[in-house]
Amino acid sequence: RQGWSMLEAVSGTSRQLLVLEPIGACEALLPLLQDAGWSLRRCTAETLVTATSHVLLLDLHEQPLPSLLAHLRRTGLCCVALTASQAAASSELDELAREWLFAVLSLPVDVPGLLETLQQAQAGARLLRSKSKKPRQFLGNSGQARSLRKQLDEQGRRDGPLLIRGPRGSGKHLLAQLLHERTASAQRRILQVDVTQLPGGLFDQAGHSATLAAAASTTILLEGITTLSSADQQHLLHHLQGHPGLRLLVISGDELEVALQTKHFREDLYRLLSARQLHTPALSEHPGDLLMLAEHFARRHGVAIGRHHRRFSEEAIEAMMAHAWPGNVRELRNRLLRALVLSQGRQILASDLGLEAPQATDDDPVTLEDYILRAERQALNDVLGRYTHNMSQAARTLGVSRPTFYRLLHKHRLR
Repeated sequence: RQGWSMLEAVSGTSRQLLVLEPIGACEALLPLLQDAGWSLRRCTAETLVTATSHVLLLDLHEQPLPSLLAHLRRTGLCCVALTASQAAASSELDELAREWLFAVLSLPVDVPGLLETLQQAQAGARLLRSKSKKPRQFLGNSGQARSLRKQLDEQGRRDGPLLIRGPRGSGKHLLAQLLHERTASAQRRILQVDVTQLPGGLFDQAGHSATLAAAASTTILLEGITTLSSADQQHLLHHLQGHPGLRLLVISGDELEVALQTKHFREDLYRLLSARQLHTPALSEHPGDLLMLAEHFARRHGVAIGRHHRRFSEEAIEAMMAHAWPGNVRELRNRLLRALVLSQGRQILASDLGLEAPQATDDDPVTLEDYILRAERQALNDVLGRYTHNMSQAARTLGVSRPTFYRLLHKHRLR
């Protein structure tokens, strides 16, 4: 009951719910939600980006998943999805559930369970809206993270187009924002443009682009560039050749290289865009940063709901280390948000994260040395979460010398 009272305090008294149309067979649920005190507002996928509510209810059966993904990427909503129990699995549905949805409930839904989930989602929405007082940074103590921060400082002082590559959820948008903050126009808001959402294309028939004209005063972040028509690719090439200092950031996974190989993207335009580039690594490429990032999210968002910092149980740590993290850092953050809302005890458990701990076997050793190693690893992750860029202070906090601290980091593969 203590955990539930805290959730009620976080959620507050105002219950505003955004309902994504079409809602299909779930329409019958809406009067029940209103009777329970929820204020409903209907919207379409196209109006999501202007939504003022922070909890979204949707019927997955009524939404084309690729399009829904594109719209959700541009919002900060906490989403609860309803789906038929016999719905076929797909890569898009898996990505939605891991990285963008607070919960997925099967139809027919238990109404009390739905009401409880919506209240939990409201608490999660508050976490999403929480702002850290610390400046944004690309966190990590691995060689990849440290190298990327160095490149950020070098590239942030230069103008011209830059390509940001990396798997989904690996921090490409954060990197773009950090680059923008290093420019002379940092006080202005970065202009994010998704080419797939431009009905008339990036250029008009005369080859003019009102979007790119905005680069005179701010940085432009361009997504979905592989969907540009041949004519728009030609116009973009000419525009960049005539404006070599244009502050244009292009985000791409591996689709740009695929489009190039299949002759759907101009090679000369690709060479111009990729002359300067940064690459965000998959979380599996720097596993030593995993627990430090988890600690960071737990501390940052825990403050927003007034909770003392909660440690991860050993079971949760083992589950996180064993998980493949296909959604990378975005999946980690999404799981941590849910865990902070759902956890009731003093520790965050594997089940709070939606993960299963690796099954122990009779052959697994349980010795004093094992417990010492676990304690060392927990202590290291605690101080790394507090002093990400101050290794001297981290070492002092543990009461060891800096060389000893670095030896411990290498011993536990944390850098």
